[in-house]
Amino acid sequence: MTTGRSALIASVTEDLLNDVIAVVVGVGIPVDPLEQVVALPGMGDVDLRLELTVTGGRVEPRPDADGRVRAIATGLGVVSITGSAYSGEEADAGALGLPEVPAPIPVRVEALIAPTIELRSDQTLALGLDLAGAELVSLLVDTDAAVPEGVEPVAWAGITQVVQVMFHSLGDDLWAALGEHVGEVGTELGPEIGSVLADLGVAVGRADVRVGSGTITVVFAATDETVGQAEPVPVAGKRVGVGLSASGLDHLGRLLLERVLGSSRLPFEVELEVGEQQLGGRLRNTRIFDRLPDLRPSLRTEVRPRLVDGRLEVSLQAAWVELPSLVPSFVNDLSRRAGGLVSLAPMRVRFPSTIGVPVGDSGDTVPVHVEELRLTSSGVGVSLALD
Repeated sequence: MTTGRSALIASVTEDLLNDVIAVVVGVGIPVDPLEQVVALPGMGDVDLRLELTVTGGRVEPRPDADGRVRAIATGLGVVSITGSAYSGEEADAGALGLPEVPAPIPVRVEALIAPTIELRSDQTLALGLDLAGAELVSLLVDTDAAVPEGVEPVAWAGITQVVQVMFHSLGDDLWAALGEHVGEVGTELGPEIGSVLADLGVAVGRADVRVGSGTITVVFAATDETVGQAEPVPVAGKRVGVGLSASGLDHLGRLLLERVLGSSRLPFEVELEVGEQQLGGRLRNTRIFDRLPDLRPSLRTEVRPRLVDGRLEVSLQAAWVELPSLVPSFVNDLSRRAGGLVSLAPMRVRFPSTIGVPVGDSGDTVPVHVEELRLTSSGVGVSLALD
């Protein structure tokens, strides 16, 4: 069950997203061949077969596109044309009086496409672009592309003009056929990713994708159990902003601690509480008997994280022992006040604010730099930049 609150908000800038697209496209993404009947003036119906390989692309998020992203893709299309000769037999382009296409045609497609992100009940995360519901803006031969090696420029100009006429004749019909043929382009991330989102308080269902001026913001709804509220983090340049709820930060802290210690089950309990630019912690041993009164003492701390000179500094502001509730409250009050004396000479620890994030299976990493850190009683927000 979801609430009106959000558990996680991620904002990605146009510049960063286009860098990611360049990495994903790589040497090219082939699309299954598409066949369509085209009516040419004076020629009748001919069969056009297009084998398209996407070689590049970019997106241009704008707020006036009804929640869709303007996507511009470039590619190489192997075009083959067949039809019926006067004898009624099947004939190729040369027999029909059309020029043979000796090399792949450079193609430029521009469309308005709605991105989709969904956390499914099996804890897989589906990322996609809905081609079936997209709106074609233009489908053109890319006249700015270089003439293929070994082809005469004059002959190539004539070939591209004929193919352009076919694209004009097809228009929206070709795009509709492509959308129906391909459906939704996307990928699925396994439960190792989706389960982390679920643990952070993300509810099952589609995320709310908001397209702004130069940014795409993904808002994941929170479950009833989520404490706090994720807030958006404004970003620009090649950056991503991430907002996380208070309970999501608590789980993330425990998850990181488990990985550092190399154990799936800690011998103690850790709880985190966020406040205005400070982080509170409670450490106590694991409870053995749930039916008995909770008599466990705990170690309470308050720390203040901040970015200083390009490094993440964590300073201890207070540390005290909290005794069980059956102890008179003034004892814990005295312990808390004594623990606050640490702030007179706080212990400070500094960590690098840049981490290497693995990319694919190559072993390469991309340096990610923490540029901004915000803590409130609702949650935490960070701004990350790619160095």
